[in-house]
Amino acid sequence: MQFSEINTKGLSRYLVAASLDPQKLHIHVSEVEAGSRSHGAHTHTGIEVFYMLEGQATVEVEDELYMIGPNEALALDASRPHGIFNSSPARIRYMVIITQ
Repeated sequence: MQFSEINTKGLSRYLVAASLDPQKLHIHVSEVEAGSRSHGAHTHTGIEVFYMLEGQATVEVEDELYMIGPNEALALDASRPHGIFNSSPARIRYMVIITQ
């Protein structure tokens, strides 16, 4: 089987089978310092999953807030306004998975 190497944030190597469209499954790892966020609430197509690797984050979905910690995940309809921020006193590290 042939694989393509895709450059993505936070991963040292991401291999995708050459027969697959890499735009249908996006993966990256983000780190956010205490009291910060990587970007504001937004929308886009697909399903998005936040998987916490380190720390405690707050995920906002429309007008509701959800806390997730290490080894916890939250999946949402990305066409709804959503975002993630670090309201804790330590850095957070999480994986984002988006399917189209």
